[in-house]
Amino acid sequence: MKILVPTDGSDYAMKAVNKAAEIAEKEKVEVTIMSVALYADLANIEYPGDIREMLDAEAQNAIKKAKEIFDKKGISVKTILERGVSPADNIVRRAKEDKFDLIIMGHRGAGEFPGTGIGTTATKVVALTPCSVLIVK
Repeated sequence: MKILVPTDGSDYAMKAVNKAAEIAEKEKVEVTIMSVALYADLANIEYPGDIREMLDAEAQNAIKKAKEIFDKKGISVKTILERGVSPADNIVRRAKEDKFDLIIMGHRGAGEFPGTGIGTTATKVVALTPCSVLIVK
């Protein structure tokens, strides 16, 4: 079984990471941790200063934080850093291209407003992905 775990480093995303690690301890699965640096990577857009590096570093830190949980348990994982405007679009595309069986993700991320229920990224992933999605609260 192939599991994709998207993360932005938020509390709910880390709960999903922990759930994925718990499953990986019990089952023979292949886990991939993914984070999306939030910016449009278009040739006609110029970002001031080192903002690209800052956004990439933010996504890389989310991956590092998640990977540490698996490392402590001795579970190997793959990691992917992507760039885009909509994390949901990146997650859905990756799930299709790499034929994941399951996505485990938090019900809200760092950019969501507290008390609004399931986040827009989770909602879009559930609606559009070809595989099962486990939403962790």
